[in-house]
Amino acid sequence: MQRGQMEIIHVDHRDGTIRRCAAPLPIQRRRDQRQGPSGSPGAGIAGTNDWQERERERYRLRLGLRGTLMDDWFFGLRLETSNNARSTNVTFGDDTASDTPGGGGPFEKNSDTVYVGQAYGGYKGFPGFTFTAGRMPNPIINTRMVWDPDINPEGLAEQWKRTFVFGAERPPPASFSKDTKAVVAAKPPEPFLKLDLFANFGQFVYDDANPENPLGARKTTDANGPTQEVPNHDAFLLAWQVGARFNFPKSFYFQFAPTLYNYTGNGDTFNIHYIGGDPRLTNSDSLAQNQTGINSLLVFDMPVEFGWKAWGIPMRIFGDFATNFEGDDRASAAGQPGQGSQRYAYQAGLGIGQLKKRGDWQINLWYQNIQQYALDPNLIDDDIFNAQENLHGIAAQASYNLTAAVNLQLTYAHGWWYNHNLGTGGNVGSLAIATNPTTEYNFFTADLNINF
Repeated sequence: MQRGQMEIIHVDHRDGTIRRCAAPLPIQRRRDQRQGPSGSPGAGIAGTNDWQERERERYRLRLGLRGTLMDDWFFGLRLETSNNARSTNVTFGDDTASDTPGGGGPFEKNSDTVYVGQAYGGYKGFPGFTFTAGRMPNPIINTRMVWDPDINPEGLAEQWKRTFVFGAERPPPASFSKDTKAVVAAKPPEPFLKLDLFANFGQFVYDDANPENPLGARKTTDANGPTQEVPNHDAFLLAWQVGARFNFPKSFYFQFAPTLYNYTGNGDTFNIHYIGGDPRLTNSDSLAQNQTGINSLLVFDMPVEFGWKAWGIPMRIFGDFATNFEGDDRASAAGQPGQGSQRYAYQAGLGIGQLKKRGDWQINLWYQNIQQYALDPNLIDDDIFNAQENLHGIAAQASYNLTAAVNLQLTYAHGWWYNHNLGTGGNVGSLAIATNPTTEYNFFTADLNINF
């Protein structure tokens, strides 16, 4: 059975930061502030060193179940709060109204709704293969630089894994215990190398066009320049990943997973060309430019990880590198033909410790840079650097297991505007505070998670 999870959060004041502090009750107080573009102050127009502020209390609940139906068939189901693909948090008091069909007043439940976060089934009848269909946990090895960990893609996935052992020796013969009353089996020596080869493929339904064949003439748009017909075919995100994990004695390992992402079709929602904002415009005008287009994205991604133990403590170096092979075309479509070099994203960090039992702890430190035309703005993590591109900075996360089921996690991130000639593109619906460009970003959270 899959454990349910509840996040208990309290958020406090910050200067240019988001701050969450742990609270003994399931509440979150959240205050978001960010510097906006410089300009003459006015209603809705940010001035020099101006920022926007928001405070909210939140909770999160996720209940899951997974199991085997018969033979090699399996299933999974998870219910969760919030309809946001990149967050299952719910804000207290956001549905207060003086008069609604439910009666009006405080403590209404319009946003306190349970949604289906995962619903999938699969088959493992062929050795080494796993086939999954539905709304599933992400089958692709990734980092939060490319994928928000809350996203559960919809579609099909195929996975394969094969393990090879090199340098294995026969175990020494069994011997008697000290009292000569029992035979003690000898522990076999570790092989020199255990190699795991794997392949993960995904065909995800990104956007369903409705209808595919409308009555009468198709809709048109001028958003991409000359008048064009709005696409009437579904958009799919295809993921192609192969990789290997090298496991050596003494807990040494190295893993890499090169991945290619490409898009087929345009759908009827994300077909307008991505622009990503403009620092020469007011904040509202910059945000009004397209922030979600998936045009000219052919992304190569390479997450890597190297781990070992020192003084009995697990340690690891991790990183990720990505480039958009169509960065020149994406920049030109955004009206920035000289900025095609802004196609890269990379992450590098160090992790210490692990989380398994009571008293375990873990610390992760990393640097991250996502350039303006590198990645899909609809998929990147919405906590670290506010789900915006053209930001770079550092992040740190410390976790401690109060019990095997209760975990306290502290996260801090500080980001800077990277290329000042461009905006900081990001899906406006996922931004904690809608500013573009975001010149500086500070983020602190204290999350208390209860697994049951």
